[in-house]
Amino acid sequence: MISSDIPENVQRGKSAILWTKIFLAFGIICGILAEYIIYAAKPFLTVSEGTAPIEPPSLTIVLAVFFFFALIFCLSIVSIVVVYKVCKWLYYTIKFLRKYTSTQFSPGGAVLCTMIPWICGFLDYFIFKDILTQQEKILTGKNETFKPLDKKILTAIPVLTALLLIPSILADISPARVANIVILFFITGAYIKTMETIVENEESLYAMREREIVNRKVEEILAQRGNS
Repeated sequence: MISSDIPENVQRGKSAILWTKIFLAFGIICGILAEYIIYAAKPFLTVSEGTAPIEPPSLTIVLAVFFFFALIFCLSIVSIVVVYKVCKWLYYTIKFLRKYTSTQFSPGGAVLCTMIPWICGFLDYFIFKDILTQQEKILTGKNETFKPLDKKILTAIPVLTALLLIPSILADISPARVANIVILFFITGAYIKTMETIVENEESLYAMREREIVNRKVEEILAQRGNS
């Protein structure tokens, strides 16, 4: 359970990361199950006229199909939740940063960019890079600890997004579908790691802000006592 003393948007970020992990689990399971169903159903799809009749599908295949569609339904719901939570977190992350510095993307603009299918992978690279750059500028400028992100992880997002197009076009080939699952795993992992780093730095920013507020109040009290 997330503690109530954690800043609200940090809680949003951690919730978005959790749901992204759930999405990844559902996506991988659906992909593997889809491969099994395609393999098991191949004899029924390749029957031609004049060939001997084949036995009806086994109970295992029937149950797998029903389970697959149930998973697809769940995956659709999870996808909607992930998009909502990530967009809400991203909006308030940039909005908070703008209290200290300027950003290349406005809160609303970043949300719109990250909602564009497929293209979002390229745009998110610039959005996340800008957020991390601004966080580093603020935290290091205030002598606070900044957690850096390996550039390879961030660069993996647009690179894997581009690679994802190839197996998507060749979806009728089994190795391409398997490659799609593998790329999905790594690209989602890159998103999760990037979000975790941003959230951790954001938590440091909120702690810094709280100290600034406390110090300001102390200075005001001391000033009032000095004038009395």
